Amino acid sequence: MLQAVIGYTSRRFRYAMVMPNLSTPVATTEQASMYLEQIRKVTPPDSPDFRPLMTLYCSDQLEIEDLCHGHSEGIVKAVKYYPAGATTNSQSGGSAMMNFNHIYEAMEEKRIPLLVHAESTDDDVDIFHREAAFLERELALVCEQFPELKVTVEHISTSDGIDFVKAHPQVGGSITPHHLARNRSDMISPAFHADLFCKPVINSEQDRTTLVETAISGDPSFFLGTDSAPHPTHAKYGKDAKAGIFNAAYGLEVVAEIFATANKLDNLAAFTSVNGATFYGYEPSQETITLHRSSLDPEKATHISTEDGNQVVLFGVEEASQWTVST
Repeated sequence: MLQAVIGYTSRRFRYAMVMPNLSTPVATTEQASMYLEQIRKVTPPDSPDFRPLMTLYCSDQLEIEDLCHGHSEGIVKAVKYYPAGATTNSQSGGSAMMNFNHIYEAMEEKRIPLLVHAESTDDDVDIFHREAAFLERELALVCEQFPELKVTVEHISTSDGIDFVKAHPQVGGSITPHHLARNRSDMISPAFHADLFCKPVINSEQDRTTLVETAISGDPSFFLGTDSAPHPTHAKYGKDAKAGIFNAAYGLEVVAEIFATANKLDNLAAFTSVNGATFYGYEPSQETITLHRSSLDPEKATHISTEDGNQVVLFGVEEASQWTVST
């Protein structure tokens, strides 16, 4: 799978924050280094400036000394917190964020960013309200206790997520192409569309509108985070649909269509290329790619195939048919 999808990211993006939720969690510097080497081995030669940013899984296996060593060596760039059971391969995540205060304390001191999958796993909370519940019950306490800890609310799905970032100066927020372009009716009406199932789930049209308004505004606290997650169709269409949308191939076209529709293309580069790099303290790329709006409706691939014959659906084919990309 890695070999099948890596080029879609490396050819479009300079930086990729690489998630640690593999089937065996990436919780040590050694594991992160090995994963980085795997990525570099299969990165296409036409992506010489691609820079994977490795993260460690916040869990009982994470050791502070190893984390600090990995960060000082330039291997570990951030730590990712998953609520246990919230999403793909999150079984090793936490039952409560405050259980890891000793880790956050070290991260705050060393200026290591914390990335958060902000979603409650409380069965009593409506699935469409789980982001708000997590932010209120969990992340707010962490931000209050560690005011200098740089935090990203990843793949914001609701207005509550936007409000939370705006209320906390040390917090940034990533927004995905699919949360910008689709609402929950697209996912479940007139039937359930497994290809749009992700965590946190795509939410209401009102929430989508707020996400769009925020993204196109140029607010530097918000930036593109694709949360691109390839799952083969047999896993997406099985009895228990895997949560994840593969959007690396056409994510830029989807976002460009959003900005073009709102007549805000002047802010597109800030959202896709500048705000995130700046938030994490990296130099934005000086290289450019150019998107051209086209009425030719060129035919676009709808799937990719892995070496063993698995197929993965590409998100954003409709929007991609309106754009061409050149480097």
